[in-house]
Amino acid sequence: MFPYKTVPELCEKIWGGYRLKDYNKYFSGKIGESIEFDGRKQAMPITIKLIDAWDNLSIQVHPDKETALELNDGNSGKDELWVVLDCEKDSLIFYGFNDFYDKKIIHEAALDGSIINLMNRINVKKGDCIFIPSGTVHALGKGVLVYELQQASNVTYRLYDWNRVENGKQRELHIDKAIRTIKIDNYITAENIINIYSKSSEDSRLVTIGQYEHFGARFVTLKDEESIMQRCDEPRIITVISGRGLLCFKGKESCLEKGEIFVIPANIDECISIIGIDVLNYIESWPRNANL
Repeated sequence: MFPYKTVPELCEKIWGGYRLKDYNKYFSGKIGESIEFDGRKQAMPITIKLIDAWDNLSIQVHPDKETALELNDGNSGKDELWVVLDCEKDSLIFYGFNDFYDKKIIHEAALDGSIINLMNRINVKKGDCIFIPSGTVHALGKGVLVYELQQASNVTYRLYDWNRVENGKQRELHIDKAIRTIKIDNYITAENIINIYSKSSEDSRLVTIGQYEHFGARFVTLKDEESIMQRCDEPRIITVISGRGLLCFKGKESCLEKGEIFVIPANIDECISIIGIDVLNYIESWPRNANL
């Protein structure tokens, strides 16, 4: 089976913006998410999105597999990985809590909105990579645009939504389910965050972002006419975040442009080659510990 380009699903969001137009998306209105690859529809346990947080996202948490089953919300957890593609000078994310709080305090704070005062805030910059295991309370802050790799689940429990009104009423919260889902000890600092551009400047064109329980990812930089060849024993997904290139398979060439996603199906004993035009930057991702 030949590699193929995906067709994105653009989702208008109350917190969305317009920057995905810079990634060759064509739309009107405020788009928050571009679902580039939906694993639920492709029999693959990962999903890839581009997310434009023009405003703060809700303070939220995702369940692990065991909690999702207990709450009758599917049979998959939802670990996530963010790679910051763009952001404002003072942009931040919310990740975990700034101290140890018991769940009673968190519950009360979610009800009155003071939960934002309990959150750990981390300033981010372009190229930062943040892994968010299930059970971690988190949110993208205003001005952050990310590549998101996640388990193929759509379960989100909101704790606080900034008192926003949509279609004449405030959006639904899921505080009780969220409290059952939270893993209080999930926490990081800025020192735990790797930056793909800092790593790639160390004369390495291949930067491992992470090999996590359910997926893996790496960042690849190819300068003009540089190439990389690799086997196709396992499925891979290529997300072009800047530049241009060519993907070559069995004598057929496909152009790679910013914002495009190509799926490389498993083809035993076959290889693909990717060639940079100018400077090509892409993220390569793959599922792990899955029966495909």
